[in-house]
Amino acid sequence: MRKLLILIVVFTTTYFFLNFKQTTNYKEGDVIFQTTSGQTGKAIQLATHSKFNHCGVLFLENNKWVVYEAVQPVRKTSLEDFNARGKGIVKRLGNKTLSKEEVNTLKTLFKTYEHKDYDEAFNWSDERIYCSELVYKLYKNGLQIELCKPRKLSDFDLNNPLVKEKLNEKYGNKIPLNKPMVSTEDIFKSALLIDVK
Repeated sequence: MRKLLILIVVFTTTYFFLNFKQTTNYKEGDVIFQTTSGQTGKAIQLATHSKFNHCGVLFLENNKWVVYEAVQPVRKTSLEDFNARGKGIVKRLGNKTLSKEEVNTLKTLFKTYEHKDYDEAFNWSDERIYCSELVYKLYKNGLQIELCKPRKLSDFDLNNPLVKEKLNEKYGNKIPLNKPMVSTEDIFKSALLIDVK
């Protein structure tokens, strides 16, 4: 009985230590990348040649990690719920640590996007927002840090039948090939970001 009690104590202590260690590796402002299910997500992966099709920014609120993300609508999602859709990979700025003031700037700027509709047409405006656009604009408009350069829609691989189908659903015969956009993959490959171990 005593050995069982000792095993339970050791297991519980180890579990909480590992869990604490995992969550304390994050810093506010980290960017989290994810692969979600669905045909639109798959089309994004095909067009951008990426493993990932979704991203958001991590913040600590009430001692719990949340992800600021552009879904329907733009909102804060607990990290637990975010990971339930597919565990994320996390990156952060490699050349600086965000100050408390910079973190607060990002949080304040997010309020201007929160509750807006998700932009299924991936337009470059603030009326509706898509996921990588949100991450890009938080950093660019809030901190003057450009994680990547916007590209034209025509720069992506639009040849796959599923990609063509989704483009036709969104734009019909008037596909805006010169439209600027940022992809999750472009942010993931940003030279400014490093992996979080």
